[in-house]
Amino acid sequence: MEFEFTLNGEKRRVSTDARRPSTTVTIDGSDYDVDWSRIRDGVISLLLDGRSHTVHVARADGEITVDVEGQHFVVGTGSRDDDSAVAAGAGGGGGGTIKAPMPGNVVKVMVEEGDEVTVGTSIVVVEAMKMENEVRSGVDGTVKKVNVAAGDSVGTSEVMVEIEPAE
Repeated sequence: MEFEFTLNGEKRRVSTDARRPSTTVTIDGSDYDVDWSRIRDGVISLLLDGRSHTVHVARADGEITVDVEGQHFVVGTGSRDDDSAVAAGAGGGGGGTIKAPMPGNVVKVMVEEGDEVTVGTSIVVVEAMKMENEVRSGVDGTVKKVNVAAGDSVGTSEVMVEIEPAE
């Protein structure tokens, strides 16, 4: 399977059979031998170059966030329909649903019901693994419901905020 995605603003081309637990991943022409297994929704155990990594993956409104050893990456698939390869371990999300990228504590909620938001607007900050993760809107619209407050604990893919997409 081949697809293109954007990682930290740069387009990358990837080919792999992400459905197999032991596979070769080709990124921009470079091959990597990868063994992986899903631990639970949103968490993948990855063996790369003999090193083991725990990868937290979350999906929210066409955007995939990946956290590996304290490093946070935002991956835009470029298409909301093409999510199977990268999001094999991702928590769900779509439309105007803002979900927790991983288990953690809500540090700050930057929106209220009725607020107008645009793509990229900061919605919630979740602290996980001693790192603050800013969750942003993937759609233009109006905040319909806020389900969390500062101090709340959230689980992977828990719905934190619902946004009514603009037409």
